[in-house]
Amino acid sequence: MSAFHGFPNLPAIDEIPYCKLNEVYCCGNAQYGNVSTFTNATRNHPKINVTRDLLHHRVTDENISMYVDVEDNLLKKITSVWYKQGFIEALSVAADPSVNRESPVLSVAACYMLKVANIFTAFKYFMQPHLKDIGPKIVANYSNTRSWMSAPIKCLAWHPHTTKIAIATNDDNVRVYCNEVQFVSMLKCKAQGHVSSLCWRPYSASEIAVGCEQGVIVWSVDPNSMFTKPSSSNAVVLKSPGHSPVTDVSWSPNGDLLISCCGADTSMLVWDVAMETPVPLRRVAGGGIVFARWSLDAGKVFAATSSIIFRVWDTKTWTPERWCARGCRVVAACWGPDDVVLFAAKGEPVVYSLANTGLMSGSQTTKAQPVLDVTKVELPSGDTIGGPILDMCWDPTGRHLALLFEESPIIAVFCTTQLMMQLKITPCCFITGTEEEMPSTMAWQQNFTEGACLTIAWSSARVQHFPIVYTDIY
Repeated sequence: MSAFHGFPNLPAIDEIPYCKLNEVYCCGNAQYGNVSTFTNATRNHPKINVTRDLLHHRVTDENISMYVDVEDNLLKKITSVWYKQGFIEALSVAADPSVNRESPVLSVAACYMLKVANIFTAFKYFMQPHLKDIGPKIVANYSNTRSWMSAPIKCLAWHPHTTKIAIATNDDNVRVYCNEVQFVSMLKCKAQGHVSSLCWRPYSASEIAVGCEQGVIVWSVDPNSMFTKPSSSNAVVLKSPGHSPVTDVSWSPNGDLLISCCGADTSMLVWDVAMETPVPLRRVAGGGIVFARWSLDAGKVFAATSSIIFRVWDTKTWTPERWCARGCRVVAACWGPDDVVLFAAKGEPVVYSLANTGLMSGSQTTKAQPVLDVTKVELPSGDTIGGPILDMCWDPTGRHLALLFEESPIIAVFCTTQLMMQLKITPCCFITGTEEEMPSTMAWQQNFTEGACLTIAWSSARVQHFPIVYTDIY
């Protein structure tokens, strides 16, 4: 039987779901409806209005100039390209006969040097295939955000203790919305380009880590300040050679350590932010570290690489247990209660569970178990749901699991319970947008006390709070 059997029917074409109250699936008109019609659970949530005219984003990542090019001599051209793009690109300019008309001898010599360099480059990429892509392409390959390059909202993160949310838009601004103040703080500095991830520091009202192309930027923003655009003096830039672009940042649940990951670096860096110094956790096999997830008690860290290898680290001794996914790399993972971690491999419509790993229990026979098959199916409405998983997140109570799919515009939310050390997953509800919308990214609110609240950023730049409210004892 399909995992989607038992879900409530999708809303009508001109309707979208707004919330779920106990067992009632509440839908309303997409243009005029509002979640407040059904519940006041989100009445104090910040109003998020990110319109496309506010996003002064780059049309492309190519170097676009408003000025008329001036014809420089060959030496200046080569020097400029070397400074901006590196030695290999400078060789390409010197070897190009349409550019280098002044020195044929230099052109021939550059051609031979370029061939030798290409041989070494090919060998390097054969040994380390995760280094083929550079810059933002690495983030685009490993991001859990749909169409990260063009998405108006690249990532979002709820504060763990207060009703405060940070949203990174495609103009590389980080906007902070809070229920206690009316104004919106905007975090931006020169080093903050191609934002990939956000993470609030636990037990701190003002610190947020931003993963970007140059490294990690830790902002300290006074929540009582009336300045909507804090200066760069409020930001600490954490850099390490060879560790860029950063594809993921993650604070420990205790707020004392910060982990940063880079898809082009085989080391996972554990930062002491106060000292601005990292400790690299390096392993040879597996390629670059794509993302890391802390367990709820901070005792373990799940680290996924750009290959099929992933590791579960014991944070007391910082020793890893190595695992291999079947088929392809791990694309998404999340921790739940009782040290259970759920993960999914790229291209597979299956959710796996890993509990009581051999590293902690002394047993080496534990295997990841498939707990949910979400093979693509066609619903009675004609819509398709399921298929390869793009992202997944578990709410803080461990009672709701949300799945975002690579191809389907529908988010599936499941109920999860632990019965006799067995994880039981049952249908809850679907979340859909308007006819033109696709879900870009999502995150559970961390301090919602009336059940669970999933925040979704849609491809139209609309941000929706979808509460699952239980008025009875839950």
